[in-house]
Amino acid sequence: MNSNNFTEANMDYLQDLSGGNSDLIREIVALFIKQTPGDMELLGTYIREQNWTQAYKQAHHIKPTLAYVGANTMRAELQEIEDRAKNQRELDTIAGKFNNLLPRFEVLYQELRSYLDTMDS
Repeated sequence: MNSNNFTEANMDYLQDLSGGNSDLIREIVALFIKQTPGDMELLGTYIREQNWTQAYKQAHHIKPTLAYVGANTMRAELQEIEDRAKNQRELDTIAGKFNNLLPRFEVLYQELRSYLDTMDS
């Protein structure tokens, strides 16, 4: 499967970063799929609790990993959440922005799993 056909992921950056090393790509993608759902769950908890200091720190923690899998649009949206929580502005929009990202993360995980499957075949 060509990663250019993906909706959320673009593996070109990871391909370039790894020098095309398929073992390294597998490791990074597998780690992303394993860790990011828990990271997102924690961010959701902080948002529901309106713990804005922890919310912005958690968003900041997640954001760089999105670059590795080429999810730059999602990364920019997470940056908005981070900025609003950190600067204590437009707080009433954060939960909606977060909730809009959740299904996109599910698409991203599926695309990454498909990518790993094609690497193994």
